[in-house]
Amino acid sequence: MVLRFSQEAISNYSIFLVSPQTRTLYVGAKNAIFALPLESVNQSAKMISWEVPEIHRESCTKKGKKEVECHNYIRILEFADETHLFACGTFAFDPQCGFISVANFSTVERQESGRGRCPFEPTQESAAVMVDGVLYAATVSNFLGTQPIISRATGILEERIRTEISMTWLNDPDFVGSTFLRGSESGEDDTIYFFFMETAREYDSYEQVKVPRVARVCKGDLGGLKTLQKRWTTFLKTQLVCSDPESGIDFNLLKDVFTLHSVNGTSAVFYGIFSAQRYGGQVSAVCAYSVQDIQKAMNGRFKEFKHDCDKWTSVMGGDVPEPRPGACITKSMKLAGFGSSLALPDRVLTFVRDHPLMDQVVHPLEMGPLLVKLDTLYLKIAVHRIRSVSGHQYDVLYLGTDNGHLHKAVKIGQHAVIIEDLPLFPEPQPIQTLQLHESWLYVGSSTEVTQVNTTDCERYKSCVECVLGRDPSCAWSRELGACIRHQGESGLLQNLTSLSILTVCPEEGEDMPVTVELPVSLAARIVLPCTPPSAWATCMWQRPPQDANVYSLRSDGLEFTVTEDTLGEYTCQCMEGGAGGVVASYSLVRGRGSASAWNTTEQNFSGVLVGLLLFLLGFAAGSVSIYIYKRWQRERLQRELLSRERNGLDLMQSNTTSCSHEPHTPSSPEDERHPLATTKKNGSLNGFSHLYINELDKDQARIYLTGVPLAKCDETSI
Repeated sequence: MVLRFSQEAISNYSIFLVSPQTRTLYVGAKNAIFALPLESVNQSAKMISWEVPEIHRESCTKKGKKEVECHNYIRILEFADETHLFACGTFAFDPQCGFISVANFSTVERQESGRGRCPFEPTQESAAVMVDGVLYAATVSNFLGTQPIISRATGILEERIRTEISMTWLNDPDFVGSTFLRGSESGEDDTIYFFFMETAREYDSYEQVKVPRVARVCKGDLGGLKTLQKRWTTFLKTQLVCSDPESGIDFNLLKDVFTLHSVNGTSAVFYGIFSAQRYGGQVSAVCAYSVQDIQKAMNGRFKEFKHDCDKWTSVMGGDVPEPRPGACITKSMKLAGFGSSLALPDRVLTFVRDHPLMDQVVHPLEMGPLLVKLDTLYLKIAVHRIRSVSGHQYDVLYLGTDNGHLHKAVKIGQHAVIIEDLPLFPEPQPIQTLQLHESWLYVGSSTEVTQVNTTDCERYKSCVECVLGRDPSCAWSRELGACIRHQGESGLLQNLTSLSILTVCPEEGEDMPVTVELPVSLAARIVLPCTPPSAWATCMWQRPPQDANVYSLRSDGLEFTVTEDTLGEYTCQCMEGGAGGVVASYSLVRGRGSASAWNTTEQNFSGVLVGLLLFLLGFAAGSVSIYIYKRWQRERLQRELLSRERNGLDLMQSNTTSCSHEPHTPSSPEDERHPLATTKKNGSLNGFSHLYINELDKDQARIYLTGVPLAKCDETSI
């Protein structure tokens, strides 16, 4: 079941917040905040309009910003306490924050500047998390976006601290996500984690290399007394690695992170979506990391740049001061006389200021990606843990793509396999956010809020389909003869790891699908759909005997060009674990008008060929005729010239040409009436055009008639 919500003239439904107590989904959008019922988002919605005044928008556009950017895009929506929400928006490049009463949900109260908490631009990446009523934010602190900071942005003024403005701490970062983890009951080692990408300084490379990072600060950090005053004393960061040995791709672009908390909240697994910089971003991988591995890296060696040898090295243990730089102030440190970070010595604070980067990188669980897709770009991820009928727990992943598809995958063993691909929108558009709550998944996009049931077990119509679906929340009930969402009941059929389905489901009569008759046109390119019942199924086609190169086998069907020989019966049969059957059946027949259209095409093609042939023949005949005429004309003229030569006719003008012999030049009217003497002007040589000058020497010109020179002249005399 899919439910949808949208409001006219409202877009960018990108920030979600769930309130289990009031059964409400709060949604931050462009110029508005909504309160929707969790059970059905398309009913009884409440809205707060939070628009930018017209004079403020005009000021924004005068600063060179686009009109579409000069609005209030909600970027932060958190619980300030039990009675109020805390919201922040870009507010036409002048970030503003305020509070909303949960009880009446009517307006944004107590507005104040959001600089250092909320980004200025709608598309600027940021991250924020509320911990015990205090906001920890990762964003930029200036209009130009050149000062990235991670800060304790609210709370007691004296306790508001941030990162240094230094490339050693943050080098052109793109913030992705943040989360809070409780350490112990005392809360002294509670930590906040920030995930981001930044340009690496530790790699010798001509191109700027982006690397994924995880940074950690301690909740109890108060900054230093003199050194690192109002700055973090516990800021440490390290690199996340997500490389696929099989494809050889290094997935270095972090897109999204989801924190799967343990029951008590003290441990977690971080699921990250990665892409690859060198592949144009159109590939994706999912890697998972344990908080223990991250903590191990934070407690390891520091990394530093040695100027004398011009390279990065690890800091040896003897060069690290005591107490350990970057550590949270715990009970043992308090007993040693360090009651807070304000009491730390300068040598410790100076070291952590200059060495925020750790030497040890963090490798993923299973030492590689759980899922790799070389033809899909994932943007968002959400994960929850489902208990199967056997009691084993499985992590189920929901992955949002850049074209509006929702992929559902289940982690079995060391890998995650996609078990469902659901297109959500009529027109492709990126998925902007995912929010899980109980059995519902809420999807945010530019145009709407979409509510999807995560346990759609009814779509499986048989025991084989139900078990092969490998959805840990679904099981086959022999009593009901249906696939149902289980609650841990006994007597249900489910097996996510069995290789043979015949050991799980009883024998069933094969239910043959109806053969679909498809009228087609010759020369058309078509795809016959065939969707495998699961990601583990193998499908084969029975088709008319033809060259295999004619067909292109796709994951969703069979593609080919229709000809006379490809008409006929097509059957798609999928098998898995010894069970399966016919999934789709088609009969291709020639459609009405197809033959006449084909004949018309042939006739048109034949007509084009005949016309082209006639054109070429006409061109050749014309060329031959012109050649014969020109040759006849040239021979006639040569005969006439030879006749005149015998009579002693001079072809050169006597008043302009100095020649080696001087024949008689016509000068009398009687001579000018001679037919060859009347054409001696208009740029010609004594009446003959330049067409008859067949050769020009460097120092002299010759006039040839039938290969015999009549006269030699200086070049200047012509």
